[in-house]
Amino acid sequence: MSIAALRDENERLKALLAQTQAALSEHQGALAASEEARRRLEIILGELRRDKFGATSEKLRPDQYHLPLEDVEIAQGILDAAQERAEAVI
Repeated sequence: MSIAALRDENERLKALLAQTQAALSEHQGALAASEEARRRLEIILGELRRDKFGATSEKLRPDQYHLPLEDVEIAQGILDAAQERAEAVI
C-alpha cells in the first residue's frame, strides 16, 4: 500500500472510531437514564409496600389513592423513553 492509501485508511478509521465513541456515549446516557428510572420505580414500589403492609402504615384518604400511581406512570414513561433511545442507538 502507498503512503497516501495508508493515510486515507487511517483517516477513515479515525472517523469510524469517533462515530463509534459517539454512539457508545449516547447509549451510555440512555442506559443511565433507564437505570435512574428503574431506581425510582423501586423506591415507589417500596413506598407502596410500606403503605399497604407496614405495621404502622399511614392511612390515606380516598382522594389520595391515585397519587402513588401517578408517580409510577411518570417513572414508567421515563423508562420507556430511555429504552426507546437505547434501542435507536443500537
